[in-house]
Amino acid sequence: MDPAPFIASIEAEGAATLRAGEAGLDAPVPTCDGWTVHDVLGHLGRVHRSVSEILERRSLEIPPVEIPRAPAGEEVLGFFADGLARVVAALRDTDPEQPLYSWSGDGTGRFYFRRMAHELAIHRYDAEIAHGTPGPFDPDMALDGIDEFYDVLVPFSARRWDRPLPAGSLHLHRTDGPGEWLVRAVDGAVVTTREHAKGDVAVRGSASDLFRFVWNRGRADGLEVLGDGAVADGWAALAP
Repeated sequence: MDPAPFIASIEAEGAATLRAGEAGLDAPVPTCDGWTVHDVLGHLGRVHRSVSEILERRSLEIPPVEIPRAPAGEEVLGFFADGLARVVAALRDTDPEQPLYSWSGDGTGRFYFRRMAHELAIHRYDAEIAHGTPGPFDPDMALDGIDEFYDVLVPFSARRWDRPLPAGSLHLHRTDGPGEWLVRAVDGAVVTTREHAKGDVAVRGSASDLFRFVWNRGRADGLEVLGDGAVADGWAALAP
């Protein structure tokens, strides 16, 4: 893994998130029920501190530290900015092959480069949509984010759910470059393959629009759904 694109993405998405916070912290976030922009920045500030503790300590278990709660009011802007700077510095000092604790099954630094980039991207979207029209996602990072979503996040979450997975299969087709996925539920597990194959529903769009879709942030105007739309909605609803 080359960490440079992930760090560049974290810095760019972080700057955009901070600008959204400066535009107004009390704006409700329609994609995160009950949250305001303040909640988004506070959540990210705590996540960044939690991950920094693992990276800085080269920890193979959850560090026994209490992560501070986000402050009220405009102080959350500094709380977010400080947490962002800390996690970027920690990542710059981390070898992607470094053994580290994670819940993902990938016990190396690779997990955190990807997770921080994609966590920040989707919440940047949340903070921006609270103020109007959010910007698109970087196509290359969105492509990797879709892979991470189905290879790591959904399988992990599915093992903890007490509810059935969608019965139908989902085919995702990227239209602005290479990228196709077939997602199925097999014996209670999520199975994803990168292939051109027919599913019960096909969702076609740019990498940015597909990343938005799999994270259940609505369907962009350019997204095309062919087949059983209820199956598409069922897979989108799995976003943690």
